[in-house]
Order: sequence, then C-alpha cells, then structure tokens
Amino acid sequence: MHYWHWFDIASAWIGGVGAIVLSVLLFATNRLRSDPSRSRWHDWVWLSWIGTAAYLLHNFEEYGIDLLGTFHAFPGMICAQPGLPPYPNCPIPPVFFLAVNVTAFWVAAPIAALLSRRHPLVGLSIYGIIIINALVHMAAALGGSFGGGFFTSLLFVVLAVWVIRACFGPGRMSYGALALLVAGGIIVHMVLAAPLVLFVNFGLSATVVVLLQLMNPFLLMLILWLGERWRDGVLISRTRGPTDLGRARMGA
Repeated sequence: MHYWHWFDIASAWIGGVGAIVLSVLLFATNRLRSDPSRSRWHDWVWLSWIGTAAYLLHNFEEYGIDLLGTFHAFPGMICAQPGLPPYPNCPIPPVFFLAVNVTAFWVAAPIAALLSRRHPLVGLSIYGIIIINALVHMAAALGGSFGGGFFTSLLFVVLAVWVIRACFGPGRMSYGALALLVAGGIIVHMVLAAPLVLFVNFGLSATVVVLLQLMNPFLLMLILWLGERWRDGVLISRTRGPTDLGRARMGA
C-alpha cells in the first residue's frame, strides 16, 4: 500500500506559488527578456519562461485542485486508466509523480529557459511537452473527461499556437525545427507511458521506472541540442545574425 508523503501533496501548491512569482517577473519586469526593445511575445527567452510558468499552473490543476474542485486528482486518473485500484492500493509508487514533475518543470524547464539565449530550440523544449499534452487532454475531453488539467490545457493550446506562429517559419526557425520539437514531445510521452505499462503488466522495476523519468526531460533537451548542431545549425540558422552563425560553426 502507498500513502502520500506531505511533499507529494504540497509540491503542486509550491509550484503554483512559483508560477505566480514567474508571472510577476514575466509581466511586471524585464528580467526574463532577452531584448526589452522588442515585444515580449516575440522574445524566445521570454516565451521559454512563460511556458515554464504555464506548466507549473497545469501541475497545480492536476495535483492541487482541478476545475471540478477535486484535490490531487491526476494520480487517481492515471491508476484508473489501466483498471488499477485507487490509492492507497494503486501499485504505482507516489515518487513516480514527483520524479516526473519536479525533474521536468522545477529543474529541466528553468535550465532550458536559461540556455535559450544561445540555444533557442532547447529553450523552447517545454513546448514539445505542452503541444503533445494539450492534444492528450483535448482527446480526453472528447471522451467526456474534463478534470485533472483540462482547463489549463486550453492555455496550452493558445500558447502552442502562438509559439508556432512567432518562432517558426520564414525569417525564424525552420519548420524542420518545429517537427523535431513535436517529435521530442512525443518521445517524452512515450518514455513516460511505456515504462508504466511495463511496470503494471510485466513487472518492470519501480526503480527503473523512476530513473527513466529523472532522465526523460534531459533526453528531450539533448535531442533538441543535437538538432541545433545538425548540418551547422541549418534548422535554426534563421534565428541568428551572420556573426552568431559564424561563431556557432567555429564551436563558440
């Protein structure tokens, strides 16, 4: 039997406070912008940070309180999908959810945002997760499920559409970079779901499942970093001036 530790419950609320702090910094200051002379909404650094804030809010809805007023709803939804009993009898260890959320959205997403000045595609890595997650929630809504993250997934849709418009296409990053970002998001969700299936049905070690989640967001960042370097940066070259592109080719 698995019982929740206080941090399992509190982490979503802590993340919600973090989202509020980030939102104040994003909209009331210039600290998270690369160039205050241009619109926030066309600043890749700022967009990287707002994606992080949006996902912290999404986590709050999934693991704090959702649109239907249910507390800590998402773990129960995950257990119900394969027909597992609810907690405390669900066999999925609670640390699994911390490994997913704390690693990806408290650690990896801020690191990616910090790297976004020199690595714009890596900086937008959170949107690979956002795009696929939004599609999953929209599919669930078509089946009548509106709890556990649906409301903030609508915010994901708006942000995803805007980032695609603002960051990809002529004069910006290539659509090939966008395809790689989406593919990376698919891989993240596969690494999230497949070990759980193996754990539930074939006895994969819970330790292995948790360790895979600890590495999962960094795998996404690695894929996007390699994409940036592919063929001397052809996927992202339109985001840089001639000097920056020359430095990139020299390994600066």
